[in-house]
Amino acid sequence: MGKSRKVSKVKTPELLPKGQFVLTPERGIAETTFPDMAEMNKELEEFLVPLAKARLEELGKQSASKSVKIHHVDAWDIPAARFIDKRAKAMFKEISGFKNAVVDLSWASVYFNGDYILPHAHSRSQGSVVYMVSLGDDSDDDPMSGKFMISDPRLQLCCQDDGKYMSNNYMPDLKEGSMIVFPASIVHMVTPYMGDRPRITLAWNINEKALPLRKGQEAYGIPPHPGKAGVKRLTA
Repeated sequence: MGKSRKVSKVKTPELLPKGQFVLTPERGIAETTFPDMAEMNKELEEFLVPLAKARLEELGKQSASKSVKIHHVDAWDIPAARFIDKRAKAMFKEISGFKNAVVDLSWASVYFNGDYILPHAHSRSQGSVVYMVSLGDDSDDDPMSGKFMISDPRLQLCCQDDGKYMSNNYMPDLKEGSMIVFPASIVHMVTPYMGDRPRITLAWNINEKALPLRKGQEAYGIPPHPGKAGVKRLTA
């Protein structure tokens, strides 16, 4: 007899609820917060944190500039992951106007105390989606702890003084259940996280059409996708 599994009793909501408010601070950028994700966020957190801790124990801490990555959201064997993966693709299509949403890569970032991500953009992708599972803890010492920021001098959002030179970062008001969609070429970052409870985000790089599989350096550090490599789905 196989190993027994806990069956999720979470009710599946609509992918894109009618009347959902979406903020568009600049063309191509869209932010919204789904109020129906509390139970699914709990399921995601309970699934991801033990995996991230086990990965840290196995590999050790290489650098605070890297959160712990768990790749391939659609391959996680829990209902919450399958739902949020579908919702991210639906949001991408809604905002971009594309008929298709093909994920090139997806992953969770689990931040422990001191972790941060340097400014970067995403290659091999037309659009990026970030979803907030857990904000973690606020820091009494640093109100800027663990903040997602867009820092790109090509955007008016970041050049509000004179419209020409970068004078500020754009920091969306992300909450647990928030999702932001933006062009993958936009430079963004996460400030050092100083809390104790893990901060968790999910991310997707999405295109209208599929790209060739990653090879060589492009595939470095990324495990094969279970659906494309004939291996089992990831379970806790």
